[in-house]
Amino acid sequence: MTRNQRLALAGSLTLLVVLGLFAAYLLGTSSGDPAAGSSTPGSSAPSSNPTSGPPSSQPLPPEVVDSFEVSSAPISSGWGSDLSLIFTGGVEGPQMTVVHGNGEGEYDVTFDRDVIIHQSIIDEVDADASRLLMRLSWDPATHQLQIFQLAFNSNITRTVATTGGGKATIEFVRTPLPPTKHDCIEIDKPAPYTALFGLSKVTGFADLFEAGPMTVVARVPGKGQHTTKVKTAASGRQPFTANLELPLLDAPAEGYVAAYDNSAKDGSPICLVKIPVYMSPGG
Repeated sequence: MTRNQRLALAGSLTLLVVLGLFAAYLLGTSSGDPAAGSSTPGSSAPSSNPTSGPPSSQPLPPEVVDSFEVSSAPISSGWGSDLSLIFTGGVEGPQMTVVHGNGEGEYDVTFDRDVIIHQSIIDEVDADASRLLMRLSWDPATHQLQIFQLAFNSNITRTVATTGGGKATIEFVRTPLPPTKHDCIEIDKPAPYTALFGLSKVTGFADLFEAGPMTVVARVPGKGQHTTKVKTAASGRQPFTANLELPLLDAPAEGYVAAYDNSAKDGSPICLVKIPVYMSPGG
């Protein structure tokens, strides 16, 4: 082999080595580039603006109680005394939980979100609530409403909490359901499980023999009573109204207002109706 042939062969080998190195470089670069070639399902390039997951939920704003309403009425399972919280703007109120508190007749109400209750609206409803045997207290630090039942606590067999229509209502159910009428006498005032103060009115309907009179009495067993007689305007079912003084008491007490007629045959009491009430000292 001549000198020129050896030089040509050496040049060819050197070129093959360079081409091989260059091909290896290209292959390595291609396999390390995630954007090169076809992608597999589910794979993607990293986001240029990554996030840390879904945004955290924000707490609901406080609900403001605009006013309170109190009411009472007979229900199928007893007598219901209701306290309703009316929310500003008619918004849907929070869900409530009612549990027995530590004190006698105390019920603690908590909410599933923050609630704002101003003392002024508690003061506004205080007199009406007292007539339905309730006293209210609000703790703004714990967002807890306390309802104190003033009497007939042993008659409270359950509480019901409902939310809807822009208000939340707590109902205290007392049993048994007192009958407000019996045969010839019906009483519509006072309502059962209410408070009486001083001189009180008793109203209703009566169908009395020769228009009466019938007897109406305010009594606290073992402590005192006060009685009055009432006639109706005519025979047959007639409305009646009686002004009734309360008995002299040392302190408010559970009692009842009763009305009854006397049998024309033997003078025995008939048509007896008894309404449980809470009486302040009379006189």
